[in-house]
Amino acid sequence: MLDTAIEAASAAGKLLRKNFGSTLNVNLATHHDIKLEIDEQAQAVITKVILADFPDHCILGEEAVTGNPEADVRWVVDPLDGTVNYFYGIPHYAVSIAAQVRCAPDHWETIAGVVLAPEIDELFATAKEQPATLNGRTIQVSNRADIGEAIVVMGFFKSTRTIDQGLESFGRIIHKVRKIRLMGAAALDVAYVASGRFDAYVEYGIKLWDIAAGQFILENAGGRVDSKPLPEAHSFDVQMSNGKIPLAELLKSSRA
Repeated sequence: MLDTAIEAASAAGKLLRKNFGSTLNVNLATHHDIKLEIDEQAQAVITKVILADFPDHCILGEEAVTGNPEADVRWVVDPLDGTVNYFYGIPHYAVSIAAQVRCAPDHWETIAGVVLAPEIDELFATAKEQPATLNGRTIQVSNRADIGEAIVVMGFFKSTRTIDQGLESFGRIIHKVRKIRLMGAAALDVAYVASGRFDAYVEYGIKLWDIAAGQFILENAGGRVDSKPLPEAHSFDVQMSNGKIPLAELLKSSRA
């Protein structure tokens, strides 16, 4: 299944890289987001590869749900994470694919995950009981334990509640950490924590398809994940870190 995830991500990545910087068709534009035709095209490419290998599986994607909805295996897909970056010609975006198996009616376990950054040809990957890797080399989270030395990456989701909560957390930690980064691609944010480039990632209201693969890669790289499910389907408040900096203590009073 990891091989299939890599094949599907690579196929979508080729499509995205080929069209990066070209004139793009906008399907939907909102105050804080953009949906492109190429999002759907990349999802179709991924779906074709996965269902060719596993025709009885389900694909839960940002753009659509396809396959068998009653399947005990599902693929959680974000075909283009960082769509706004992509649309504005910023070469920081990713393809994210995770494979999950059903453990209980409403509980799923991730068993494979891939995050591909097409523009710089970086492939983060892992599978159950395997190390996390970057282009085939084992990666681990950073050893930084001093919050004053930490780089924390944050995302700001699209609702008033999540933006306001993110701003509160931003205000609490900006004076404590070395730097805060706002990169605009959650899958890569988490993968960068897994590889030790960043020390923590915080976002409120993030969707499962944005983080499923990255979270698994981070866990297999030795990181820590604190995830709070929200009433809205597939939505979470998350704090992910190297497990060494006191992130939870710093943000404790800012969580809803």
